[in-house]
Amino acid sequence: MMASFIAFLFNMVTTFVGCLLILRAFIFYQRLSIFDPIARLAWFGTNWLVIPVSRLVKPGRRWEWASVLSAFIMAAVVAIVTRQVTGLPISWLGVPVCAVFLLLRWVLELVLWGTIIFVILSWLQPTSPAYGMVWRLMNPILGPISSRLPRIAGLDWSPLIVFLIVNALLYWVTPLSQGYFVSAWF
Repeated sequence: MMASFIAFLFNMVTTFVGCLLILRAFIFYQRLSIFDPIARLAWFGTNWLVIPVSRLVKPGRRWEWASVLSAFIMAAVVAIVTRQVTGLPISWLGVPVCAVFLLLRWVLELVLWGTIIFVILSWLQPTSPAYGMVWRLMNPILGPISSRLPRIAGLDWSPLIVFLIVNALLYWVTPLSQGYFVSAWF
């Protein structure tokens, strides 16, 4: 019982930090202000990992590669620990493949939660500064879908479409990120 609780806690903490690392890289990509509370959370919550890695990897023009590499390192550690706990073999090719699928899962979960937060803020407080930041983060995903869908009864259906697509992708990516199918291949 205690081991499952520790595994659950480890998974929650690493997922949160991994999503913050991906969010930090996306904020850098979008060239958003780091003085926004959401960006400050991403920056200060991940500086302990990104700053040492940034000494090895310089930022690109569009992407902060230290955040991306830190997220990959975090995903590889999670893949190794998960494989160790579940008894799956640890292979030199299986761990990076699981780490890539875990990164993809974190991106999809970030999009899913960003969409949910966007919808809630648009209903409750569309004039808040947090809504503006979430809109700037989610517009590259929701905008193209919203421009192609007709508005029915004045409602924007793009968050629902994104929600359904992301959940369908998570259905396939989650088992791969846990290494269940990857262990048979690698």
